Amino acid sequence: MPNCKNCNQPFTITEQDRAFYRKIEVPEPTWCPACREMRRMAWCNEGVLYSGKCGLCRRNIISEFSPDNPRKVYCLNCWWGDKWDSMEYALELDLSGSFFNQLHELELRVPHACVSSDLISINSEYTHHAGQNKNCYLIYHATFNEDCYYSYGVKKDKDCIDVHNCFSSELCYECVDVHDCYGLAWSQDCVKCSSSYWLRDCVGCSDCFMCVGLRQKKHCFLNEQFTQKEYEKKLSAVNTGSFIKVDECQKQFLQLQAEHIYRFAQMNKTQNSSGNYLYHAFGSNFCFDCNEIEQSNYCSQMQLKTKDCYDMYQFGINLELSYEGAMIGVDIFNSHFCFCCIDKCSNLLYCIESYTSDNCFLCSSIQKKKYCILNKQYSEKEYFELRNKIIAKMTIDGEYGEYFPVRMSPFGYNETTAQLWFPLTKEAAVAKGWPWRDNLPGTFGRETLKNIPDDIKDVRDDITKEILACVGCKKNYKILVQELDFYRRNSYPIPRYCFECRRIARMKKRNQRYLYQRQCMCDRLGHQHSGRCAVEFETTYAPERPEKVYCEACYQKEIY
Repeated sequence: MPNCKNCNQPFTITEQDRAFYRKIEVPEPTWCPACREMRRMAWCNEGVLYSGKCGLCRRNIISEFSPDNPRKVYCLNCWWGDKWDSMEYALELDLSGSFFNQLHELELRVPHACVSSDLISINSEYTHHAGQNKNCYLIYHATFNEDCYYSYGVKKDKDCIDVHNCFSSELCYECVDVHDCYGLAWSQDCVKCSSSYWLRDCVGCSDCFMCVGLRQKKHCFLNEQFTQKEYEKKLSAVNTGSFIKVDECQKQFLQLQAEHIYRFAQMNKTQNSSGNYLYHAFGSNFCFDCNEIEQSNYCSQMQLKTKDCYDMYQFGINLELSYEGAMIGVDIFNSHFCFCCIDKCSNLLYCIESYTSDNCFLCSSIQKKKYCILNKQYSEKEYFELRNKIIAKMTIDGEYGEYFPVRMSPFGYNETTAQLWFPLTKEAAVAKGWPWRDNLPGTFGRETLKNIPDDIKDVRDDITKEILACVGCKKNYKILVQELDFYRRNSYPIPRYCFECRRIARMKKRNQRYLYQRQCMCDRLGHQHSGRCAVEFETTYAPERPEKVYCEACYQKEIY
């Protein structure tokens, strides 16, 4: 059992893992699965945006790169346009030097797209890793949305604010992991629920208030069944427009959830798989937030049709036989150690922000290319001869088989997703030689309104012209006109926290991506076992946590 080169903790490499590494001809990993994901995430800025200017046309842009970042940044129209050629930035290959250093030199020279988005979104400039959106603001990993704000992982949503992993839903607010829902607020892990407040682990419920573990119910209040008239009377006594009342309800809801029975993992139509939030998964282990994934391990947030892949983070539509990548898809085959390579790519090695290319090695910002190394064109024969020499040299140097070093990341560690999942202090990051960004964007101390009315009914129109201060981090933030309209229409109070603090609070409602070996906690009669259930499983619920965690069979008998 090897020790991780980063955290020095032992980790397991299974025979299934070794068979995959032999198949794609790469060395076994030297970092543990968690540290490998952290390293990939350290290349992903998914939530920090800056104002800037396009390096080509000079128009104002919104960018994931800070103004003092040394990289050349183009607006989307220029980056996708034909006024520049990535091959003009090619480097001569030095077979004696570090190939990571050579790629880093190239990556610093070539233009980069200001954000990862498309050219057909409408009025949605402040979005990132997003596409085909309309009238959206500060949404990330988001496609096919309309009038959505301050959210992450939203797909096919409309009129939703402050949601995390919300799919095919409308008029949802402060929700986490909800699917096909309408008019849902302050809820988590719900499917096909509507017109309800504070639900957890509910399916097919409507007109319910503060309930957990319900199926196909209506007019329930604190898990108790009422008539429609009784329910409406009880609901009328709750003022969801009051910040004080909502805060009281949040605390009450936490107590109610503590008494709930929890399924060991959120899985649907899975077989021989482990992880959490898996849908249509087959033979895939240590995977999280994945849909339609097969024979793949150590993957997270892969969206659709991932097959025979290891160590992939984010995106993944029609992805096959690929290894160690971040922000990878659509239609990608046999590509290893890549970052942000999308759309009909195959046989790429160590490429960055490259599109519709085949058989390229150590390239950055290329489009529709073949047989390139460091953005220089070679013949097919020359390419494969050099490819073999580079792999041999990288293997000797200990580079081949490792993902891009964190020291090469275009972003400060604290600008990236790694800081959210694997937080470090500046001192710890700098000690490792990893970049750090001082002075993250934001203003402080400029608030013009300190006392926000408790009830949304008392909020005036001119609040949209005021500057507020987050009660958590003290950062200034504003309320959009459309946002205020949403709160008024649905009777929700003005948020007291900035978007980033709200986003982190939603993330903390989900379990960390670690798996623990545990035994089912069920000791109830009538569950076809005497005494405590003997079934063991892997779960993201740590043993010291207070939740009652059941195996699938016991959970189904208790809930349904």
